Amino acid sequence: MSIDGYRVLDRFPLVMVVAWRPHLAVAVLLAAATAGLHPRTRRVAVPLGAVALAGLAPVAARARRTRRPGPGPDDVTILSLNVLLGQADTAAIARLVERESPDFVVLPEAGADYCAKLVPLVAGLGYRGLASNGPGKADAWGVTVLAGPRAADVELRPGHEMRLAHVEVSGGLLGNNRLYAVHVATPTRGPLTAAWRRDLSVAARWGSAGAIVVGDLNATRDHRLLRAVGASAAAGTGRGLLGTYPSSVPRWLGIQIDHVLVPPGTTTARFSVLDVPGTDHRGILARLRLRRP
Repeated sequence: MSIDGYRVLDRFPLVMVVAWRPHLAVAVLLAAATAGLHPRTRRVAVPLGAVALAGLAPVAARARRTRRPGPGPDDVTILSLNVLLGQADTAAIARLVERESPDFVVLPEAGADYCAKLVPLVAGLGYRGLASNGPGKADAWGVTVLAGPRAADVELRPGHEMRLAHVEVSGGLLGNNRLYAVHVATPTRGPLTAAWRRDLSVAARWGSAGAIVVGDLNATRDHRLLRAVGASAAAGTGRGLLGTYPSSVPRWLGIQIDHVLVPPGTTTARFSVLDVPGTDHRGILARLRLRRP
């Protein structure tokens, strides 16, 4: 079946339930353990436990940590943060950029107006920026990309293949790779869920061509449509289950919907989840070793 084919779990409201599968599986496992303590409910403990383990089995690998390489001179570092309708603290982001020196910064919900406020704070560090939409449009509809001094010769272009405009990055430090900075539609009701499926289908087409896809994808690794886009930079780091949303709850209680998705042959040297004031998302920072010809 193609990625655009019918799957009931890709429809509202089940698509929202799937995002919380690890949490639901743990809840069912606790219910099974509780049921096993009482003679009257003991007979349901085994089937409940089997259901819970079936739900947890595909999730366990995301918490697994494998040996990571040390930093290398050709690594590409990417920071992504949804800035909540342009409300995240620009000074805090500028300090984060100064501290971590990412080559690319991807900011969903940051339009031209937010970009204009942020770029002067990081221009002295060698950064330039481009928003996917024009001045005067709501930040919620835009994505901003900052390119650092090592990425000075990359080309930044706005694109309109998704519901919300994105930014395509190519050349320079990326070599033959392309990077797409995106904000996928939020599947909160039927029509938006259809847009969510279309957006992820577009991202999967890019991923199949070897692109890096970065941003708020409003999906977790439990969604098959997200898995079709590419591998997660968090794989093998032990941080694949840390929640990036909502930032108001502990990381173990949230869901990871912000991603750096990478083509085959990419190695992650570092993956971190970061707190930034003024937004309901946490940021992610990935240091990648891209496969180069």
